[in-house]
Amino acid sequence: MSRKNPENKPCRRTGLALRPAPQAPGRTLNDREVHKVFDLVRQSGALERLPADGRKPGPKGMPFRTVLIGLILSQYTGKSANIDDAWETLFFALSPGAKALLDVPDIDLNIPEGATDEEIDDIAHKQYAMSKRVYRSWTSMTKRLDPAPHDRRKRLTLHEAKKIRRQWNARANRDIVRNLEAIAQDLILAPVMTSYQRGDFARWHGHIAVDDTPVPVWGKEPDYRKDRASLEITAGMYVKGGTPKRPARPAGAGAPTNTGTRRGTANKAATRSEPTRKTTKAQEKKEFRYAMMAAFPGHGHGDLAGAYPAVCLGMILHTPGTEPGPAALRAIQPAFERGMVKDLFCADRGISQAKPHNLHLQLLKLGLSAVKHYNDDKVDRQGQFRGMELVGGEFYCPMMPTPLVTAGTTYINSRTDEDRAHALNLIQSRKDFQAKVKEYGPAGDQRRQCPALGPHATVTCYRRPQPRPSTIVDLDAPTVRTPAALPTIPKPKRDTSTYPDICTGKSITVPGTVLAKWRQKYALFTPLWQEAWSGLRSQNEGGNGNLKKSALDSIDNPQFRLPHGRVAQTLLNAVIIFVANLRAIERFRRDQGIQPRRISTPRTAPQSGQPADPPRSEPLPAGQAKPPPRE
Repeated sequence: MSRKNPENKPCRRTGLALRPAPQAPGRTLNDREVHKVFDLVRQSGALERLPADGRKPGPKGMPFRTVLIGLILSQYTGKSANIDDAWETLFFALSPGAKALLDVPDIDLNIPEGATDEEIDDIAHKQYAMSKRVYRSWTSMTKRLDPAPHDRRKRLTLHEAKKIRRQWNARANRDIVRNLEAIAQDLILAPVMTSYQRGDFARWHGHIAVDDTPVPVWGKEPDYRKDRASLEITAGMYVKGGTPKRPARPAGAGAPTNTGTRRGTANKAATRSEPTRKTTKAQEKKEFRYAMMAAFPGHGHGDLAGAYPAVCLGMILHTPGTEPGPAALRAIQPAFERGMVKDLFCADRGISQAKPHNLHLQLLKLGLSAVKHYNDDKVDRQGQFRGMELVGGEFYCPMMPTPLVTAGTTYINSRTDEDRAHALNLIQSRKDFQAKVKEYGPAGDQRRQCPALGPHATVTCYRRPQPRPSTIVDLDAPTVRTPAALPTIPKPKRDTSTYPDICTGKSITVPGTVLAKWRQKYALFTPLWQEAWSGLRSQNEGGNGNLKKSALDSIDNPQFRLPHGRVAQTLLNAVIIFVANLRAIERFRRDQGIQPRRISTPRTAPQSGQPADPPRSEPLPAGQAKPPPRE
């Protein structure tokens, strides 16, 4: 009789009534697979960021790296990223050589046939002891990585939980939080970097897209009536759905059906709606979740779907609705530091609404060009600088006609193909009034010039009188057009007495920090913008869907991540994405017909701790590849 088993019930499998019998994996992992995962984790640099394994009184625990690799192997075998499946994988699914590699005690925990009661009890107690060693190491590791450690199995009061949330956001604990995020980022990029060095991303241009996605948790939301906080203290209410406020429309106009965010929308058939039908705001759906800022590779130009592996390049787990801009930057920072990210950066409207110093100015420092969308009340005028009007993310002449200025609103409110084509023609006509870029400077600075100046003027303006001879113009032959055939800016009936700087000076230097929140590389709704936005956003949404709908590696099932706390959830999500990236790369190489080369066993094995040689590129096979094994 004991405290845990007061009735002295016979426990033949585990020795204790509180521990269920282990479910051994159905197969033993191949040593090659174990070595592959071990090498990836070792080369990632995540093990060096783990805290020191301090010695505590009591039985010796497992090394932190053993527990972390055990979680990855458990997820790789198709079980889950739970700690109980990790210890079962370590002790039941590894060969003696793999156990020696991971510092796992080589103890046979299987109960043989015909064992006596004493033998069963002895093996059951060994099972319980080994599982507690793994659990103790996991608890110690998460506690050392937590800036606010506390009992995760106890629901605190709302006041106590608020203090812990403050510690997560405190400046003094920033290094601890960043170290946790760096461990997760290193794990995610481990298989990606190996694939990148092999040349699997040769056709990828370095464009990247980020987006927030909800991650469910195994816990209830706070109970404000009983003053009880959630076990997931840093989680929050994630708002899904909702419709942004649209600009005013003429009376009797129907609801617009075009958003300008899909490729080829000008050729799409319009959906008719009754003029008298009132549009109501979509019901917002709130769920208690974590928010995961995920970064995915994409292509802004060209049809490159399937030309490179569909992997995740970064992940930041944070509280919903807090700091979307800094979280997006931290999600792409490791891949950028490794030289993978360049040129285009795409984010949805929720992220691009961040303050300029939190996102947009930082993108200028990194040398990335943003591809943005705006809320419907900001698709036209977004500001002005020294007389130039910023419309759709681009600077234009202050005298540009009003129909061209409001063409963005006309486009999103269009109902028929004719209206949509007319709006697109108006947007294309803005090009003549665009302030010409004379020179690009550092940090996004640009030297702009009035479109009516110079030998390559695109408009004629009364504010820039230039003598021109009368000539006969053939409007059907644009290659021989003269200044007389350019769009003319007429003098209004009421003109201002003083002209802005763009109308009087030769050129104006626009600093990169001016209106950085709204400026972008391609003007809104232009063909280049349509191609870049639709391509990057489709890759982003597809990447989120792969992580949520995968049969084996899904972040949408909280049962695969039962441990509570932001530290545990960050590490377990990184483990799931690590395995998902590994499977995506293997699937890509199988689809491309690339088979791994058989590497002969070296005569002298490298010493422990020495870096391995970089992988070499594999030649394409001459014949047809074998069918892939079932996963």
